[in-house]
Amino acid sequence: MAAEPGLSHRFPMLKRAAEHLATQGRFDESLKIVEEILSLAPDDAGLSKLKARFAADLVRRAVQAQKIEAATRILEMLDARIPAKHLGDPEREHVAKARDALLSL
Repeated sequence: MAAEPGLSHRFPMLKRAAEHLATQGRFDESLKIVEEILSLAPDDAGLSKLKARFAADLVRRAVQAQKIEAATRILEMLDARIPAKHLGDPEREHVAKARDALLSL
């Protein structure tokens, strides 16, 4: 199966944009970008692992910034858009730690 055209540029570009907004504390505004990231190449297991790690990191940053609604929404999108069978044990653990950080508040 061929990869989506431009995917090698699109994913990093969107990731940088979401990280930039998160750095500024604008997690609510980054949700649309995160949704687009999570919808890229849904059948690519390798990319799904990267997307899950990125989303989990973003959730942890949102929790630290007390942006509970944004963190909850990111986890909901992650659960809805990333097939669990694509994730390995390290990714599942990473997501579980982010979920625990959110639930500990």
